[in-house]
Amino acid sequence: MPTRFVATLGDAEHQIEVEELAAHTLRLGIGGRDFEVDVRQVGPSSYSILLERRSFDFDVARDGDEVVVASRRGATRVGLADAARKRHHGGSARAHAGGRAELKAMMPGRVVNVLVAVGDEVALHQGIVVVEAMKMENELKSPKAGKIAEIKVKPGQTVEKGELLVVVE
Repeated sequence: MPTRFVATLGDAEHQIEVEELAAHTLRLGIGGRDFEVDVRQVGPSSYSILLERRSFDFDVARDGDEVVVASRRGATRVGLADAARKRHHGGSARAHAGGRAELKAMMPGRVVNVLVAVGDEVALHQGIVVVEAMKMENELKSPKAGKIAEIKVKPGQTVEKGELLVVVE
């Protein structure tokens, strides 16, 4: 029996079905197409995926209702919700969620630029901090609309995976 999810990438929502076929083999249904994927966990949060004779390596970290997926090409935040729960609750309130949201480093790197100041109003997915990791510059975006409450880093500073960078309230 497949599990259904709604993945939010930017402003677009995608219906995803995941079904375990064997120990390391999944069937992914995305956009009306099915893919057979071999998935191996190679570290605490690192995965190697074989898809149509191509290999992909990812680091995956959960950050609230989102999953941060980092690869050699950069990092992407994906909202992930159980499809049945999302239908029941009438969609996502993520853009206007109350409370504190913490933006953390997805991998070790160096802060290149801080694009906001304490007190600035930010929109959902607005760029906040640019971090260089694995020779790639990654613009980290606000996980919600709100006000910048704290900035814990400055340009030139090195950061470790999971280190708190910015707080949005």
